[in-house]
Amino acid sequence: MANKSESYFKDYLKNITNEQLIQFYDELEWTPFPVLVLKEYQDRFNAKNKKEVIQKLKNHAEIAKEKTQELRTFAKNRGSKVTSKLKTRGKKLSKSISESTMISSEKNLRILEKLGELNKKGIITNKEFNEKKKELLKRI
Repeated sequence: MANKSESYFKDYLKNITNEQLIQFYDELEWTPFPVLVLKEYQDRFNAKNKKEVIQKLKNHAEIAKEKTQELRTFAKNRGSKVTSKLKTRGKKLSKSISESTMISSEKNLRILEKLGELNKKGIITNKEFNEKKKELLKRI
């Protein structure tokens, strides 16, 4: 796959205008295959001073390293801020769930007490009471 892309780009470079090639050369760090751009530039403009071309490649390599480091730092800082926000939201959500569970448990206990009273009065049978009791205790 890489060879197909590389050969396509090589053919592409041969068919662009001199102005476009110079633009690629000037913005080398954004070029997918910088060595191919340098080679085409040398061939087309008979660049005899290969040291100049090599120095340009080194300069752009340094720029690319700096930009990569900036992006890593940005991503790391941004990531820690997002993580912090997620932790805060997670704690709030956990507290909310805990409170909700506590309210639900208290509600189920009140229902169980009422069912116990209904059982004592004979309004519901022991079997009905025990079934509901099991169901409510599972929720607590």
